[in-house]
Amino acid sequence: MKKFISVISAVCISGAILLSGCGTSNTVVPTTAETSPQQPIALNEITSTGVVESVNSRSVYTMHGFMIDRLYVSIGDYVTEGQTLAVLDTANVIEDLKMAISQQEAALEVASVSTSNAVQDARRMLAEANTNLANNTNPHILSAEVALNAAAANLEAARISHDIALTEYIDDYNPHLSGLESLIQATRLELETTERNHADFTIMHRAGIISEEALRQSENALTHIRNSYTDAQYAYESANLQFQRLVERGQRAVDSSVSMAEVALQAAIITHRDAQTMLNSTRNAARQEIEALQSLVTVTEASANLEQMELALAQTRIELQRITADTIITAPISGTLTTVIAQEGGVGMGLMFVIDDTDNLRIIASVREYDIAKVETGMEVTITTNATGSGGYTGMISRINPAATPNMPIVEFEMEVTVTSADANLRIGMNTRINIPLE
Repeated sequence: MKKFISVISAVCISGAILLSGCGTSNTVVPTTAETSPQQPIALNEITSTGVVESVNSRSVYTMHGFMIDRLYVSIGDYVTEGQTLAVLDTANVIEDLKMAISQQEAALEVASVSTSNAVQDARRMLAEANTNLANNTNPHILSAEVALNAAAANLEAARISHDIALTEYIDDYNPHLSGLESLIQATRLELETTERNHADFTIMHRAGIISEEALRQSENALTHIRNSYTDAQYAYESANLQFQRLVERGQRAVDSSVSMAEVALQAAIITHRDAQTMLNSTRNAARQEIEALQSLVTVTEASANLEQMELALAQTRIELQRITADTIITAPISGTLTTVIAQEGGVGMGLMFVIDDTDNLRIIASVREYDIAKVETGMEVTITTNATGSGGYTGMISRINPAATPNMPIVEFEMEVTVTSADANLRIGMNTRINIPLE
């Protein structure tokens, strides 16, 4: 008797487990805590459930908030791509935008004419100043350079006069000084030749006749001969200092011609230094003039605010184009209107229509983890619904997600079934049963 009751209990428990699993799959009998784990019992099909939806669904929005002047469709209508669904009342807004464009164009024209001459004059002066500085044709700089060249020539003449007077003074009294004087003269002649050559090289470099490397070699040669000339002068000045000390001791009186030449030389040195300072100041003034002209051009252009006015005009034109294009609401795809929120005379704001392609349907279902190895894409399935009676439709598994659906108490994988029956009497939103035959 106890054995018979145990058998009945086991049958009842097994039946309850089978009934509880019919909602999604009847492929296995789960194990209980009182039995050891066993392999699922394979059946000849897998059952799942899902909801019918359109493969291609588009929502039609508007964000303008204009009143709906005309509504040409209603829910359930079939529409084609590009068909007019509704027309918004934008006449007043479009008229206001056109008037604003006219006013902005007029204001821009007035601002352009009033500032055109000032900007052109400032740009012309700026271009002229840049050209003069680049080509060394600035009249002020040229004048300063002429003064510097004259001071340099005067300095050179004073040095020569001083050297001659000093040579005559110490001649026959200090043979060593005479030899050093000869060295200075020879070095000076070489320096003069090198300076003239370098001046010619500089002019040719500005004209683009010679390269930067040739000019650099000329500068190196000039530096070398200047150093040689300086060394000769230093040797001479040291010997001369010794001689002057002898003079101070009363061994020889200082000749007046030497004193006069020394005064002339010092004056020439000061004049040359002042001329060099004036040239540097004039060049700096030319650069400052260019900066001031550049600022004048910038300020003149900014005072008219032309760029901002042009940008505002362009934005208004874009807004007019956008409003004009969005006045007529059209269907983005062909399909059936499954949702119509828009109402004639109401305000069009946000979602207005939903269009579903009812000729291409799919069903989103799921497969449990212990059945996932038995199904694959391309498998044919049978689709049934409560609304369509016992008749079934055909479909095909078109997609199986590689990852399980998150946050589910039971591990399941989403599956997409494409409806393949030509005349399936299925409607969007229907609950369906999916039967997947395994044999």
